[in-house]
Amino acid sequence: MKKYALYLPQFHRIPENDLWWGEGFTEWTNVKKAKPLFKEHKQPKIPLDNNYYTLDNPDVLKWQANLANSYGIDGMAFYHYYFCGKKLLEKPAEILLENKDIPMNFFFCWANHSWFRSWEGSKELLLEQKYGELEDWEKHFQYLLPFFKDDRYLKKNNKPVFMLFKPDFEQKDEYMSYLNKRCSENGFSGIVVIETYDDVNNLGKENKNLKFLREPTTLLNFYRKKPQNFILRVKNKIGKTLRNNSYKYVEKFDGNEIFKEAVNLKNNDKNFVRGLFFEWDNTPRHGYRGYIITPPKKEMFMNYMDSIKDTDLLIINAWNEWCEGMILEPTEENGYKYLEWIKEWSEKNENRVDGI
Repeated sequence: MKKYALYLPQFHRIPENDLWWGEGFTEWTNVKKAKPLFKEHKQPKIPLDNNYYTLDNPDVLKWQANLANSYGIDGMAFYHYYFCGKKLLEKPAEILLENKDIPMNFFFCWANHSWFRSWEGSKELLLEQKYGELEDWEKHFQYLLPFFKDDRYLKKNNKPVFMLFKPDFEQKDEYMSYLNKRCSENGFSGIVVIETYDDVNNLGKENKNLKFLREPTTLLNFYRKKPQNFILRVKNKIGKTLRNNSYKYVEKFDGNEIFKEAVNLKNNDKNFVRGLFFEWDNTPRHGYRGYIITPPKKEMFMNYMDSIKDTDLLIINAWNEWCEGMILEPTEENGYKYLEWIKEWSEKNENRVDGI
């Protein structure tokens, strides 16, 4: 099993974020201003030793790479923000490309969604995702090619791995076929496309691309719909209704119950890529509109990992999603706890053969 963690590059300043969210904005801005919304709510999340790093520094990426490697994380799935020629938050990946001595394996997850002012509950469009024509696809390919050629970039059977955050766009098949063709013309055997899904009942079964079950969203959607959780659905619906009238209410879910669903979700289809998370709390970004999934017990994590031990690739959500509470990096609250869990499980299973 190869274990890759989703990697958010929004920890350095860019002009667009200065304009949209205020001068000096980075992901740390929302992290630092978070407040507890109820008794025993543990906010804000604080990095161990107050390590509020900035990702325009190669030394930070080297620290992250060495930390990940020492705990059995095989690499990072960098969010790739590309809007028909316009790039956002590209600097960390470009720094990685320029510094071959940073021991960080990686691949791209194209975060191909439009940006809205949704953090504030607004539908104001900030930047629209467009896909353009063949000329635009070629420009995108030329940007991707040096990354694909990097020895650290994840490949399967000489095919670069490329993930789509949003697979339901009209030009998807033509766009990916073009990238596949251009990869084949540049020394590769094509491209491996992974499509992201969060609904087990709508997995795009008509195509042969790999399908990533994004967690915790996939399991939470499944959990919410179960007949036995009718009372929970009613409670949350009432809470949301009252919340719209200034009532303070945050949805909470038991992480152990979510992990039980994960263990029970059996699928032997090799086209599925399983996901992993540890906890969730997006109230730093959304306030009372957010929701919380409590941490699982270590035993539940181990049970889940044992249930998927034959999978080739595991994608962890996330390395550094601090505003969603999905953090493998060490925190003041947890120290290195989740990295230690992963290392312990990996060492018990280190004799298994990697498949990707």
